[in-house]
Amino acid sequence: MSTIELTTAPEYLLGADENERARLLLQGEIHRAQAQRLLGRLSVAGGGRVLDVGCGPLGVLDLLSAAVGADGEAIGLDNEPRMIAYAQRSMAELGLTNVRLIRGEADETGLAGESIDLAHERLVLINHPGPERVVAEMARVVRPGGWVALQEVDALSWACEPRHPAFDQLLATFVEAFTAAGLDPFVGRRLPALLRAAGLSDVEVDAQAHVWHSGHPYRALLLHFMGVLRERIVQSAMLSEARLDRLVAEVEQHLARPDTFVIHPLFFQAWGRR
Repeated sequence: MSTIELTTAPEYLLGADENERARLLLQGEIHRAQAQRLLGRLSVAGGGRVLDVGCGPLGVLDLLSAAVGADGEAIGLDNEPRMIAYAQRSMAELGLTNVRLIRGEADETGLAGESIDLAHERLVLINHPGPERVVAEMARVVRPGGWVALQEVDALSWACEPRHPAFDQLLATFVEAFTAAGLDPFVGRRLPALLRAAGLSDVEVDAQAHVWHSGHPYRALLLHFMGVLRERIVQSAMLSEARLDRLVAEVEQHLARPDTFVIHPLFFQAWGRR
C-alpha cells in the first residue's frame, strides 16, 4: 500500500474528525449490501484496476480489493489528509495490500486517461459543487468498455412518521445550508443524466430507502447534521441559536417515542459504460 499526494483539499461541510470517521464507517456498513449488489452487476474482474473516488476512511475499498484480487489494484482517492490517514489505518487493520491511496480532487484526479476498469463514488457528488465535473473526470479515467458507478442520496424521501413540524423545519434548514454552499441535496435523481452527459452508454438506475426504527443511530442523523452545521446555520441567520435549540429538543422528544420511525433519503445507484 502506498500514498501519493496530489493537491490540496477544499472544505467538506461535515468535517473530518474522529466522529465523522466513525459515522462514515457506519455509513459504509449500512450501504454495504447495496454496494455488493452494484459491484456484482458490473462483474469486476480479477487483476483489474479500480478506483474509489472520495473513499474517506474506507468507502468500498475492501470490496474492490477483494474483487480484483492480489493481481489487481484498488485505488482510493480523497482530498482530505485526515481521511487518507484514516484509510491507511483501515487498510492496515484489514490487511489489504493491493490498495493504493491518493490525495487528490474528485474532479481532477491526476490519473491517466483510460487507465481504470471501474470508477466508483458514493456520497461524493452531494458534497461537491460540481457533480458534472466529477462524473466527467471519472469517465475520462475509465478505459473503453469500463464502468462508472455512482451512489447518491436524494432528500426527497427524508421524513419522520408521524410527521412533526420541527423535523420538517430542521430538514428545510439542512437543505438550505447545503444549497447555500453550492451543493445539491437532491442530486440522486440526476445520476442517469450526469452519466449520459459524460458520454456513457448502457445507463441504468435503481433506488431504495431504508427505514430507521427505535434504537438505530441513523434515526437521529438529521440531529447529528444540525450539530455539525450549527455554527454555519446560526451565523448565516437561517435560524437563531434559541430557535435551533427548541427545534432540536422537539425532534429529540418526538424520536424518543417508540412508534416514531424515520425514512432515510432515497438512495440512488446508477451506472454506465464507456
